[in-house]
Amino acid sequence: MPDPLPLPVRVLFKGPSNITYLTPMSGPRTDFNFARVLEAELLEGGRPSTIRTFSVPSELAKGALKKWEAEVLGFSPDVIALTYGQYESVHLFLPRWLERHANTQKNRPGRIRDFYRKRVVRRWWMPLAKLQARVDRSPIATLTKSWRAQRTVDDLEQFVRNVRGVGSPLVLIFEVLPPAKRYQSWFPGMTARIAEFNERAAAMVERLDEADVRIVRVYPLVEEHAEGDLEVAIPDGFHWTPHMHRVIGTELARIVAEWADTQQHLKSPSRAVARPRRINRSEQAG
Repeated sequence: MPDPLPLPVRVLFKGPSNITYLTPMSGPRTDFNFARVLEAELLEGGRPSTIRTFSVPSELAKGALKKWEAEVLGFSPDVIALTYGQYESVHLFLPRWLERHANTQKNRPGRIRDFYRKRVVRRWWMPLAKLQARVDRSPIATLTKSWRAQRTVDDLEQFVRNVRGVGSPLVLIFEVLPPAKRYQSWFPGMTARIAEFNERAAAMVERLDEADVRIVRVYPLVEEHAEGDLEVAIPDGFHWTPHMHRVIGTELARIVAEWADTQQHLKSPSRAVARPRRINRSEQAG
């Protein structure tokens, strides 16, 4: 009999475009996002993996909660990585549907459609965005940061409680960076909202008090590999550079590999699943 193959570690990534988009875009195929870097690093270390990524631009944490059964139950991941909290902190009052409608990349071409988007949607979107930026500098923005952050954390906590009931996976919740300088003028209150989210997410993880529910700190990685400069780490204001994707993916591979080394079902597949046995009549009667 040949030696048994090790079970691959199953990893699920969930979040908005900060998982998959790189800045600048249109780079070579060697520009991996950090989910792909994780896969490459695990394989380089001799550990097989199965990676799934569900990344929808502008997706909210409540969207992850809504779809958790379809994306988690059948796959039963060993590790789940979540990158929510950033998009929820962007707008003060403009709704997600309007932002998606104004900036979608799924619009079909056509003379009437192009006219509508250029002359109607964009014509109204920009004044609304400028109005929001002005209001976002007022005390109103400060008053709203707590409940907005808590609402997102509540959704994440429910998601974590749900998925932890499916094989007790390792859950990694990403710390969120504030926007780089070029976007701070458009979203003046975003930095404070993100700080509030990070604080409340850390408190939630501490309250759950489970070793396999953790915060992934990205600030130290920016300090070490981008000299603490957000313009270097996220030049477009929201998305990591290829270099930072590789840095984060490498750090994730270290975390996942160390955790996987403690998991018996990944060490010895033959012991992970109990062998079927015949049940005698006395056991059936009992």
